[in-house]
Amino acid sequence: MDEVRNGVDDGGMREEMEHRLIARVATMEREMKGLRGSNRLLGIGLLAALGLAALAVLQPEFLAVPRSSGVVQARDFVLVGPDGQVRGRWSVADNGLNATLVMQDQQESPRLTMTVGGDGPGVSFADAAGQNRVALGVLADETSSLVFADRNGETRAVLGMSGGGAAASLVLADAAGRSRIGFGVDAGGLGSVLLPDQNEQDGGEGDSGGEP
Repeated sequence: MDEVRNGVDDGGMREEMEHRLIARVATMEREMKGLRGSNRLLGIGLLAALGLAALAVLQPEFLAVPRSSGVVQARDFVLVGPDGQVRGRWSVADNGLNATLVMQDQQESPRLTMTVGGDGPGVSFADAAGQNRVALGVLADETSSLVFADRNGETRAVLGMSGGGAAASLVLADAAGRSRIGFGVDAGGLGSVLLPDQNEQDGGEGDSGGEP
């Protein structure tokens, strides 16, 4: 009886040991698969690092980081509304002399124009018909002027300063664009009023110096 019992116990122990060995082998296989996957990723990462290192040596400008990631460079920007209509444009002339910003209304008519060129900066405002009505500019010689025009494009008033602001003047014109009166203060502080001769402005008819 004891021998039979011992045989049964030995058989149970062998089965338990076999189950443990099988479980251990399965665990080792899973660990090996995980190691193989890690080795594969490590190899890919190593190849990528080697490739970036070679690129940095051969073409360093390709990996150069821009100083400011918020800078966008272009020669022409077009502003478009939600309906697809062009509402503005910011561009530089082909010769590089003038940089211009134009803002348009819903009818795509230019209403505001800002220009910076070789002669200096300037800004103009136009009406709905596209006619410039107000213009402000500063020239290279520091002469500045503010010009007002009517709906026909005729200049009706000019306020200007010259000599870096040493002298100032105001000229008013009629509907035909002829100057009718002018006011000025020169660099010495002397004020003057100019009344252009009616006949001279009309074409020189008559003799302004003779008797009436």
